[in-house]
Amino acid sequence: MWSAKKIVVVIVAVVVVAAGSGAYLVLTATKPAPDSDSDLSTTVEISGTELKEETKMDIVSAVSAEIMPYRGVKYDRVNISATNTGEDYALTVICFSDKCEYPDVYDFTYYGPSKQLVQTGYVLEAIPAAERAEAITIAIQNEEAANLVRANDLESVVPTVRRVLLETAEKFYVPKTLLSVTWTRFGENSVVVSVLVDPDEKKAVNVWSNVGEGNKGVM
Repeated sequence: MWSAKKIVVVIVAVVVVAAGSGAYLVLTATKPAPDSDSDLSTTVEISGTELKEETKMDIVSAVSAEIMPYRGVKYDRVNISATNTGEDYALTVICFSDKCEYPDVYDFTYYGPSKQLVQTGYVLEAIPAAERAEAITIAIQNEEAANLVRANDLESVVPTVRRVLLETAEKFYVPKTLLSVTWTRFGENSVVVSVLVDPDEKKAVNVWSNVGEGNKGVM
């Protein structure tokens, strides 16, 4: 985890720019990249509801302590969009890595009076292309998954590959980072086939589909 308790973050530049009724805050910080001894910069931008400077800094600090990229990946840019809900704020955090085609997206609620940050959802797709391809290969080599993909004419569908965090993975396997490979055909009779892949063991550990009976779980 990109945690203030574990990583010393040095703020080297702060720029506040008006943007209509709101504002955005750009922070350029240095922190050790995963599996690296060198310091690399991460730019954090906060936009949306106009915030007091102290609140901006508190939100950036709280978010920075909770977001965590995939192994070997570093967030180069982090965009925080804040929407006021009374004394609290709904936050959408989009994290970009130059190594990855897709970003990670986190949703949080920041409770103003208590300065507490609670994660409410996530879609994490900032995964290097080679590891995405490997996860798809592992998933489709599973006999059950392959049969479901063929039986439901999903061969031409490009699957999504998303990271599953520990607390979610524990419900279906063990509390460790997993990758979810999912084929989806949208429409009146939508079809979903999803495979949980353990990237360390290089094996499929759970298969789920909304087709028929006997599904093993919900992903």
